[in-house]
Amino acid sequence: MTEIFKMPDIGEGMAEGDITNWLVKVGDHVAVDDSVAEVQNDKLMQEILSPYEGVVTKLFVEPNTTVAVGDPLIEFDGDGSDDVAKTAQPAKAETQSQAHDQSVSKPATPTATEVRPSMHTATNGNVLAMPSVRHYAIEHQIDLNQVPATGRHGHITLQDVQNFTNVAPEALEAKQVMDDSVTAPKKATPASATPVETQAVPSMKAGSQPMSGVRKAIAHAMETQNKTIPTVTNFDSVEVSNLVAHRQQFKMVAKDHDIHLTYLAYAVKAMAAVGQKFPELNASVDMDKSEIVYHDTVNMGIAVNAPAGLYVPVIAHAESKSIMMIAKEIAELASAVREGTLKPAQMQGATMTISNLGSARGTWFTPIINGHESIILGLGSIVKEPIVNPEGELAIGQNMKLSLSYDHRLIDGMLAQEALNYLKQLLADPAFMLMEV
Repeated sequence: MTEIFKMPDIGEGMAEGDITNWLVKVGDHVAVDDSVAEVQNDKLMQEILSPYEGVVTKLFVEPNTTVAVGDPLIEFDGDGSDDVAKTAQPAKAETQSQAHDQSVSKPATPTATEVRPSMHTATNGNVLAMPSVRHYAIEHQIDLNQVPATGRHGHITLQDVQNFTNVAPEALEAKQVMDDSVTAPKKATPASATPVETQAVPSMKAGSQPMSGVRKAIAHAMETQNKTIPTVTNFDSVEVSNLVAHRQQFKMVAKDHDIHLTYLAYAVKAMAAVGQKFPELNASVDMDKSEIVYHDTVNMGIAVNAPAGLYVPVIAHAESKSIMMIAKEIAELASAVREGTLKPAQMQGATMTISNLGSARGTWFTPIINGHESIILGLGSIVKEPIVNPEGELAIGQNMKLSLSYDHRLIDGMLAQEALNYLKQLLADPAFMLMEV
């Protein structure tokens, strides 16, 4: 009996997803709950499982195709002639045909300008790798076809690529020698002449390319939230010499427990206290029902940058966790983001968010509020600046930059500043934070 497996809804209200990799091929026998494909959606790579048992007789789409929920993906136990959906749009098929013809007519030895496109095609085709890994490989001009895979289902992990670059210095050296021989002047340089060191000018990106699944998800979310949430941002700073000293005091204690103690961990704990003291900041607006939705726990989203884009994993019940526990969880979540192992549940349920530019030496900025939340804190760097100390003397202080963006439908400027002032009290003195939280 012929069965057609259609694109399932694997997210909260998901409308479409990108089939990044097939984990099966025509002729494979698949059991129920076997992984059959990797789908990129809502900034996450997820494996989808087969609801049927049988032999794969047709794959309806090519890798890196966007598929709507309900569209056919796989035919089981058929004859491969099912016409429920086209395998690809005519324009795409024509483009692929042209690309094939061009690849056949190309010379055996690729030119320098051909390296990147051919590598991109390979990483999107036969090679199995996460988008973040592909992005890393393209940026570092690494051919993934040469990288040994150690991941599940023969996937190439980010660690595989990094290990490959570390163990292949001879190849890089040989390439450098070849390049030098090509660019070397024909005439010998006089012995008295001083050699001039030149630096290679990085090539500029040109042309256009399709958005990745992650970038499309980010673009759609940012556009929607920027249009629908009337946002105001309050800018401030707080002198945090006591916080700096406290972190320095306990940094080695944390390291003994394999914990990297960061200022972000303190900020998460402090914002959890702010959310409890000012419930509107830990709430959201439901305009369809004309309701304010208050949350009974603080689930803190933390923005994590990765090669493929920005992810926001969530620290659940932040108000009930210690700073050490939060620091450990931040490290685990950030590692999961960069290794591509973050699960969908780890990105759901945030009630407020922190975006941290401090590590990049950023100061003030205007972060965009996430959907179903009312605030986002922009955490800037700590800068040494002149201050007037409590004794009225001019001194050098350490000021942390803060940017609090809020939904003006729910939060007025006075309330936002009161909450920001309370946050400053907590950050200025960790002892007060520990007493209050």
